[in-house]
Amino acid sequence: MTGDDSNTTTLLSSLFVLYPKKATAQVTLTNKEVIIQIDQDKNKYTETISLDDIIGCHVLEGNHTTGCDWYLCIFSYPLKKKLFKGMIRHRITRSLGIVLSKDRNNNKEIAEKWKSVIKYLISGKSVTKSEVESVVELSPRRYIVYVNPFSGQGKAMEMYNGPVRSMLAEAEVKHKMIKTKYAGHAKEMVKEVNLSDWDGIIIVSGDGLVHEVINGLMERRDWKTAIKTPIGIVPGGSGNALAASVIYASTGLHPVPSSTTSSVFHICRGAVKDLDIMAIETISQNNPLETRVTYGVLGVVVGLIADIDIDSEHLRKFGEGFRTALYGVLRVLTFRSYKMNVSYLPMGQPPSVICENNETTPQSKQTVEPAANNQNLAAGDTYPPLHNDLLAPLNQPLPKSWREETGEYLMVSGVNLSHLSQDAMIHKNLEFGDGTIQVAMMRSGMNRRTLIKLWGALEDGSGIVDDPSGHTEVQHCSAFRISPGSDQCKITLDGEKVPFGPLQCQVHHALGRIFSTA
Repeated sequence: MTGDDSNTTTLLSSLFVLYPKKATAQVTLTNKEVIIQIDQDKNKYTETISLDDIIGCHVLEGNHTTGCDWYLCIFSYPLKKKLFKGMIRHRITRSLGIVLSKDRNNNKEIAEKWKSVIKYLISGKSVTKSEVESVVELSPRRYIVYVNPFSGQGKAMEMYNGPVRSMLAEAEVKHKMIKTKYAGHAKEMVKEVNLSDWDGIIIVSGDGLVHEVINGLMERRDWKTAIKTPIGIVPGGSGNALAASVIYASTGLHPVPSSTTSSVFHICRGAVKDLDIMAIETISQNNPLETRVTYGVLGVVVGLIADIDIDSEHLRKFGEGFRTALYGVLRVLTFRSYKMNVSYLPMGQPPSVICENNETTPQSKQTVEPAANNQNLAAGDTYPPLHNDLLAPLNQPLPKSWREETGEYLMVSGVNLSHLSQDAMIHKNLEFGDGTIQVAMMRSGMNRRTLIKLWGALEDGSGIVDDPSGHTEVQHCSAFRISPGSDQCKITLDGEKVPFGPLQCQVHHALGRIFSTA
């Protein structure tokens, strides 16, 4: 249904008893809000509940202690400012007793009609007044939930047993919870699960489990449709870059509120957004003559922040903020620089590829086959893997359309999200599904004062931007290649350590999907 009535047109209006006030209220439903009004001599009250904040509503039966046979219970999570935590979503319930009719069955039908229309509207649809009677309740969504009990500070199961379970119940979302038992377990399960049974995959963990799930989907025979399965993230890890980026995209708030409720809210609402997927090619550790392709959503970091992330790994149980602050100070005092060769293809630059004779040819005439099929695919698979059509093989030179430089760097990153963690924003204006990789290059030569200022920009929400002195540069790219010169240089992919060596990456625009109300 695609209604054309105004957002303020009354769709439903009835008398209810508002609990716990036990006062009769006139309740009105429009395409945008629920309005509750009490107009009595000593009890005047008006409340507006935005449909954008509602995750579900239930029809509940009364008992001998209540004054009504049936109730409509609405579950809402509006943003509210909380001391020391910024704006977070907090729970509000409104119980409305049906009093319009003396007939018990008729009152139940009234409650169920209100429920059906509200759930229809919060699914993102609109309806006209003439269409209200034909609205039927939507089928419940079904999610599979992977919980990593070992991630971060080990609170993932506590999160699941708390807000995740309760909010999914309020939204009437059916789900199956599975605890992961070891590294790679989620990836194995995602490769085998019957995705037609589920409307989404929920991850209660950090970015590492997101990485597993993405790569599991990409290693399926039906990867083209599997990767479109919406993913929801509840921040149970240490960095939680994806969860922070989802909340920031919808609220514009930084530092990102730490409330788990804000993340579960997006999942319960069920709205999805396009998500860019990065294909990263590295040298195989088993055979230096072969390469392998993995997939990520956060991106690649080489140098400074990777050093901090990996060197402070043993402090993970103390929380992301403590360990990064401690090792951030240490690296500012004793910062390292590394020699790297950095190449990138700016957005809007006409791409070209390498032919066998090393001459460049326009992309429209020829594309490069992937350097290697994923080693985890079964032998005999004939369906085409994802093509990195902007990349030449790692052992071949790049086309002239690419920009290239060699020098000493504190850090080089190619990132696909706004945040590196809940507390660190790296690129303020990077949006989901925009087809852009932000390549940031921090050149050696900056003094400690400048480095401290840059570190502060990550924490205060300014992010990394071009530095007039030339020490820091940010490029909007569709692909990049990094070749570090020192085996002391640390590299992370989606926050996880990867073996030293050259790598290259191409972003695949809107390949995946994520639960987000942005």
